[in-house]
Amino acid sequence: MPARATSLAAAQGWLYELLRWAGVSDPTAAHLQQVVVKPLSVVIIVLIAALAGWLGNRAIRHWIGSAVRRAAARADSPRAERRAVTLTAMLANVWRAMVVVIAVLVSLGTVGINLTPLLAGATVVGAALAFGAQTLVRDLLSGFLITVEGQFDIGDTIVLDSATGTTGVVEDLSLRVTRVRGVDGAVWFVPNGEIRRLGNTSRSWARATVDVEVPAATEVDVLLGATRAAGQAVTDDDAMADIILEPPLVWGIIDATFETLTARVTVRTTASQRDRVERALREEAARQLRQAGVFADRPAG
Repeated sequence: MPARATSLAAAQGWLYELLRWAGVSDPTAAHLQQVVVKPLSVVIIVLIAALAGWLGNRAIRHWIGSAVRRAAARADSPRAERRAVTLTAMLANVWRAMVVVIAVLVSLGTVGINLTPLLAGATVVGAALAFGAQTLVRDLLSGFLITVEGQFDIGDTIVLDSATGTTGVVEDLSLRVTRVRGVDGAVWFVPNGEIRRLGNTSRSWARATVDVEVPAATEVDVLLGATRAAGQAVTDDDAMADIILEPPLVWGIIDATFETLTARVTVRTTASQRDRVERALREEAARQLRQAGVFADRPAG
């Protein structure tokens, strides 16, 4: 009898109390409590989970959508917005998966399934995976932030502040790793979590900078005149008209030793054409210096 009383007490609930008040017997009220209330509770849990998934999905898309618009405004590549939209959908799917898992666990507990062994095993496995996947999680999070913030895109030339001093063109960008083609043709696979600081040389504009070094015996006015003429000749070249953004700027003498004098000239140009402009400046500076007699040919013999 005590065991039966205990089971009936455990089955008590709002429906049990209502049926007992209506005059229904204890066994019948307890049975109806189990048959009606538990399935109804599961249905309510499912509805709440569906609502939470929908609201979370809208919140994520709204929040990430704002970041996408800001990233697209800063980025030069149209791929940035498309990739950020893909990541937004992925994050929304992760949220829905979490809601589903929680709803399933709560529903199992509601119908009376003991979750203690399952949760204990899942905790041990989850702790082991989390310990071993710390680096992976860091790489994935860094890749997500790099994409959303638009730090660089496929086709950009970047300089990585790492032990290797890697410089190259981004060939592929995933959540975990960035693939960079170095200037020597080598392919570097850089985990996103290892990218602490980088320089992007492919955004908006760049400054082509050339240092002109001559023997110390050269007249300063000759060196500056040749440097200024080289910058002006490159700027006036019709082939350079679309990539030169500002007139050349001659800094003057930036270094002087017993053996050499060094002058510097800079030209603001488009980011992708900096190397081309620098080569043109060096070539023209060599021509101007040779015409001025600085690099006169040595006599034979």
